[in-house]
Amino acid sequence: MTDDQMGNCGSDCEDALERLEAFLDGELPQDDLGDIEQHLADCYPCTDRASFEEQLRAIVRRGCTDQAPPALLERIRTHLGDASVS
Repeated sequence: MTDDQMGNCGSDCEDALERLEAFLDGELPQDDLGDIEQHLADCYPCTDRASFEEQLRAIVRRGCTDQAPPALLERIRTHLGDASVS
């Protein structure tokens, strides 16, 4: 994302956007949560980006409801089992 797309907010935005995926996945360390939550509360461009990412994730979750065929699941399990032995 360029400075123009971020509304020229600067390095705080770059840092927040680099950590956004981990934040949305619930994988951001507890110590970092307050910083990014505060940044998102104060920065419209980053809040807009986070909102877009959350909506996109929701659409993907709704569209990905198919189950893999049992034969495929078994082949994957077998392959993973073989890989862990190597």
